Amino acid sequence: MKIMFYRFLRGRFMFKIYLLLILIVIFSLCTYLIPQFKFYPIAPITVSPNALQSRTSKHLSKLITVVFRQFEDFENDIAESVQSFVAAFPNMPVVVFCQGLQYPPFQFSANNETLRNVRIISLEFRLDASPQELNPLSHIFTEYVLFVPDSTRVSRRVLQQVVLATIAFPTQAIAIGIANSRLICQQIKWNYADWTLQYSKNPSRALCDAVQGQHAIFIRTSLLHKFPQPVAFPFPESLYLQATVRNIKIQIADGTFGAGRSLLKSPAAKQKASRHLRDYRIGLYRQLGIKTVIREDNRMQWFGCKRETQRCFSSVQGTPSYVLAGRNTPPCCRKNIRRTAAHVLHMLLQAGARCWLETTSLLGAVVRGDLLPWAEYAEIGIHASDVLRVSWLQRGGVDPDGFIWERATKGHYYRVAYSASNRVYVLILPFSPRNGTMWPVDWVMAHQKEFPERHLHPLAQIQFAGHQAPAPNDARAFLDLKLGNSAVERCNKLGSKLLYP
Repeated sequence: MKIMFYRFLRGRFMFKIYLLLILIVIFSLCTYLIPQFKFYPIAPITVSPNALQSRTSKHLSKLITVVFRQFEDFENDIAESVQSFVAAFPNMPVVVFCQGLQYPPFQFSANNETLRNVRIISLEFRLDASPQELNPLSHIFTEYVLFVPDSTRVSRRVLQQVVLATIAFPTQAIAIGIANSRLICQQIKWNYADWTLQYSKNPSRALCDAVQGQHAIFIRTSLLHKFPQPVAFPFPESLYLQATVRNIKIQIADGTFGAGRSLLKSPAAKQKASRHLRDYRIGLYRQLGIKTVIREDNRMQWFGCKRETQRCFSSVQGTPSYVLAGRNTPPCCRKNIRRTAAHVLHMLLQAGARCWLETTSLLGAVVRGDLLPWAEYAEIGIHASDVLRVSWLQRGGVDPDGFIWERATKGHYYRVAYSASNRVYVLILPFSPRNGTMWPVDWVMAHQKEFPERHLHPLAQIQFAGHQAPAPNDARAFLDLKLGNSAVERCNKLGSKLLYP
């Protein structure tokens, strides 16, 4: 070592310079890679909690707009809920969307200086309003929106955690529970063709299509711009339906906001709020064409036609309107056709008439054990000589169960309607035997062709709409005669195009 040091002292000048540079580089690397090794300690800068809180508050206020949409006009806690956010975030925009002029008015003055960032917006249609005024998103200028239910108290810490979570998952929304409310994670299946909305529980609670229970929703404003009506009633149910078709998922936050004062304590107030919710749902379902809702417990709720209302589709001229729209027969209409068909078969068999499922109904029975998904009626064939046995076919009118028996004004066939108001129906088509062939008494439809009488000797039984029904023997061969070769296979392949090309 001494020899090396001696050589260094007696070495050339350039060699000394190179060695010094190497030492400097090594020293610089050490200080960079080991930051805790400080030659000149710097005293840490301390920020007071109030100053830090103020800085965080200003930052969140630039990011978030608080929106109140869920509340009852006649009883609410909006004033105190707004005050909770104003106290925590004085500069955060707060918007209260109302359906019309709020009455009774909220118990605060929007002209108050402390409420300078609070706006009450009416979304009621007005002739003098501009499109921007009635567009709720035109009143939101921040990157995020926090939809808050009535009677809520904000938590700074929870809101900060939610913002961080949303930054990590920008294509998802976050649900924040209110106090001890029990949140249920739901999955939604929207079957457009069958007019059906189905809810089911998601036990994992990882990603939800919808959330049930009192909660706030934190979402990016850019996602809301993809929705046609982001704040439509019932809220947030309509929001979740629009999110589902766009595959936008919902996370449930770990933290919760606080709850305000208790509302809707009296039975009258609860009943009034429930009636409002029901009316909003009926309006939304009518707008979307939802006829059946299946709840998490498999309860079915019907929002389509009833016996005392008109059916859900207009008079058919060629192809039914729902087929042109890419949908099946509304499920309520299909249910009512089933009821009518079961009633008619019972009355005909009780009278001793020889009857059977005809073409389209038989095809449905073979393929599905039910009506075809797009059926506009049921078809039943009958021996023409047995028509006299059925008194209701002779005299017509309303039977004791409310069904309407009618004979066609043009042609020799019969129709039984579900009711005087709801005109879904069953066709009864008479056939007469001649030389071993069953001939239609009247050519009602193109597929009402003649067929060999042997298909009725003997009659078979087939499952149809929950009951056993009489049917031609060798049903596939019968259908091939009526609809062409491989009718069942073509039905499975073509669907409604088999009958409505």
